[in-house]
Amino acid sequence: MIVMPANSTGWFWHCLARETGRLGHLYSPGAQCGPWPWFPYALDNGAFACWDRKTNTFDDEKWATVFPQWERLLAWTAPSVQRARWAIVPDVPGNAERTLERFAKYVQRVIDAEIVPAIAVQDGMTPDMVSSLRPGPVVIAVGGTDEFKRDTLATWCRHFRRVHLLRCNSPDKLDILEDMGVESCDGTGWNRGNRKQTAGVERWARKKPTPTQSEIWRYTCRSKTTDGELFAT
Repeated sequence: MIVMPANSTGWFWHCLARETGRLGHLYSPGAQCGPWPWFPYALDNGAFACWDRKTNTFDDEKWATVFPQWERLLAWTAPSVQRARWAIVPDVPGNAERTLERFAKYVQRVIDAEIVPAIAVQDGMTPDMVSSLRPGPVVIAVGGTDEFKRDTLATWCRHFRRVHLLRCNSPDKLDILEDMGVESCDGTGWNRGNRKQTAGVERWARKKPTPTQSEIWRYTCRSKTTDGELFAT
């Protein structure tokens, strides 16, 4: 399992990612950077920022401004040798019916970008509903309310091989998630939260490290040279 602390790129995160191989990035539209080989990454769609959790309402006008950024995010990953692990097809948080409609409308755009499609499942959605989608998702990103995630995560893991948990910031849950078969989880709290959260994810990552050996010099040099100029002064 890997933990995705949003798009955090400070020295701590780079060091921990290289030393453990247990971190990744989940990029929202407009927040993409890198990519770096020691940070496997996936793509969000920005819909969560358009949702008011207290009233369970979705701001469609705001989404209209986010949608072009999402399209640019898909285009951003296209020329990269390091491709996205998956991309969440646009959804409507808190609304299962509209999420299914949006998935059907936009999934082909993700497939055409040669990216694995993921669906953000919401309260009220079931494995049978998702399995009936054509074309269907390869990755299940479990979203919705905290209660829905808690009560259904194990079910999604039983029915689908690749499951991601959205908005997880508790270090105490990481071992449990990994034992359940969750592939990855994300959260902004790993970086923006308290020291207990940051310390917790580091201790978890160091328990089963798979360090990366990829070279890093190419990410510091600002100009390219020919082979004959490599050691020129």
